[in-house]
Amino acid sequence: MLYICIIYKVEEKYKYFVDQILTWHQHNGRHNLPWRKPNITPYEVWVSEVMLQQTQVNRVIPYYTNFLERFPTVKHLAEATWEEFLPYYQGLGYYNRGRNMLKTAQIVVNEFGGEFPTNKTALKKLPGIGEYTATAILSFGLQEPHLAFDTNHQRVWGRYLHGDKKAELDPLEIESNLPPNTDFKKLNAAIMDFANLVYTNRNPDIENSPLQPYCVFCQTGGRLESTSTSKKSDFPTSEAQTFLILHEQHKKYFSTQKRTYAPFILPAPLNTRARIQSYFEREHGLQLSVRPPYKKAYVDGVPTLFTRAQILLGEHEFSEFPKKEVTAWLKRWRTVQ
Repeated sequence: MLYICIIYKVEEKYKYFVDQILTWHQHNGRHNLPWRKPNITPYEVWVSEVMLQQTQVNRVIPYYTNFLERFPTVKHLAEATWEEFLPYYQGLGYYNRGRNMLKTAQIVVNEFGGEFPTNKTALKKLPGIGEYTATAILSFGLQEPHLAFDTNHQRVWGRYLHGDKKAELDPLEIESNLPPNTDFKKLNAAIMDFANLVYTNRNPDIENSPLQPYCVFCQTGGRLESTSTSKKSDFPTSEAQTFLILHEQHKKYFSTQKRTYAPFILPAPLNTRARIQSYFEREHGLQLSVRPPYKKAYVDGVPTLFTRAQILLGEHEFSEFPKKEVTAWLKRWRTVQ
């Protein structure tokens, strides 16, 4: 009897979640997003998911719209060169994602007749498609019953079930407890919007949460969720020089030196991504993707930013060095503080 009662409460808790989230989404969801149209194709889902990786929604919207105008189908994309593709992607960053898009489009056209595979195993074999993206394609593009479990799901479910966005979760267990008639496509969209509008990473709106009766986060006032404050750095970034490691797809590395590898050393104020990009385009005719500094240190008393940049377009006469020589150079600076 007790066992039956526990099961009933679990089912009730999950049913309440689904009912409340979907009702909330009906009135408050971001229904105008271009990738939320009713009959979206797996290709269109894939494009949106790649662009949305680590990029804000508002920034992606114009890219997504322009991209699909130029490449409306996977066949159009498969026929594109990198030079034709880049203007419609440039600015989103993480350019290996872009190169993987071209590779995947060619595989889908050449090996699958222009149709994305309809099973997760085959999807995950395509370049750049992992567990989440494969599930999103199946859920949004083919309306299959899968939770597209990402950081948004983690935050909402972690708080709802355990009161902590970082709680350890089993997506398959959650999926198995959902009501049998659950519309996963709508639920996935609702959870994503709820995470971004109500259960935000910082300052979640507990008072207006429709999940209050069952939500552990609401019941505990968020006290179970650990918080950390970052210490403000006194590193003089604006005065720092830059050690720039210039490469092409992490396979070729370049230097102005002829015999021994050394990075490009740029004096301040050439220490921001925009200024570095402008400098190389002006002086060398190159378009670069510049990453944020991965290390800040003092080199011979001079504040220094260690930064990586990738050549996207353009020809140059820099010396080329193998990765092992760059690795050997980097070892010298591992202990520099």
